[in-house]
Amino acid sequence: MIDIRETILAQYANSPALTGIIGYFNAAIDPQNLIETFQQRVWNPLTATGWGLDVWGRIVGAQRVQKVSQPQFIGFDEADDGTNSARPFEDGVFYTGKSITENYALTDEAFRRLIFAKAAANISNGSIAQSNAILMRLFGGDDKVIYLSEGTPADDYLGFTEAHGPTKGPQTFENGIFFGDSSLGSANGTMTICHNWDLSPLDVTLIHQSGALPRPAGVHILYQRVYIP
Repeated sequence: MIDIRETILAQYANSPALTGIIGYFNAAIDPQNLIETFQQRVWNPLTATGWGLDVWGRIVGAQRVQKVSQPQFIGFDEADDGTNSARPFEDGVFYTGKSITENYALTDEAFRRLIFAKAAANISNGSIAQSNAILMRLFGGDDKVIYLSEGTPADDYLGFTEAHGPTKGPQTFENGIFFGDSSLGSANGTMTICHNWDLSPLDVTLIHQSGALPRPAGVHILYQRVYIP
């Protein structure tokens, strides 16, 4: 109630005890602050936090906790314990230490990005233009550029720093591909995600497992580090 004094009879209007009881009771049942809090923390996805974002995640089909697969490291055959853990140069990455757990809980801001990306994916027609918009919504900002290119890249192969060009250059083991005659041009059944920063295992997990990026069945994803002047 906005003005409770209008409801008090004149003979009781100056009673401090009675008006105090009515005032405290009115403050206790006033839903105005609760409605404002609900609007800010739950109803509006732009400002929602914590549990409110978890609700929006369930609505669009996004999960806050992502299972980040540990990368397979470069190793020799003697180190393989039967789980195919030792990988050659074109498949593995250099060992940097394993994480204690594969489960990673996104922060509110990162989860908000995923929610909006997943919401866009739910109504996407799967075109390259809309996929690029989803990728930028998920990873864009801080001078990061990421976009989708159809087929296999015809440049940026695995190489050494001495071969670096003015705009593009050789790639590292985890990003580049070995050069071959079949590598020229585009390849069917593949799409390449071009990015100008080193993708973390979490970034790759969001692309592959979160469902935020629409992908046709049977299409293989490749990654290519690009240099944008």
